[in-house]
Amino acid sequence: MLFYQIKVDIKLYKTDEFINSMRSLLLSISKEKGCLDFSVYQDSEKENTYIVVGEWKTRQAMEKHFQTHEFELLIGAARVLGETFEMNIAEVSKTGGFELAREQMAS
Repeated sequence: MLFYQIKVDIKLYKTDEFINSMRSLLLSISKEKGCLDFSVYQDSEKENTYIVVGEWKTRQAMEKHFQTHEFELLIGAARVLGETFEMNIAEVSKTGGFELAREQMAS
């Protein structure tokens, strides 16, 4: 499983426009083949900071997503409406619930 995280500080007067853009992208991106989850979160301490997370079944699915019009719109919205932008891409080595958490705490 792979994911990307985009952290963007939105210009104060552009927050509503960014949220509306993300709402329209949520449905279409979440329906892409190989997409496990696509979510947008607001930072609890900085009201104009948002985190966009895309979770993908395979590297190929995520790379295909990077070539879509929807991803282009996502990056365009962040570029036009945002002040700062940071993107991280990662591969998950383990997944689990409380048992995994306990295992990690014990090691």
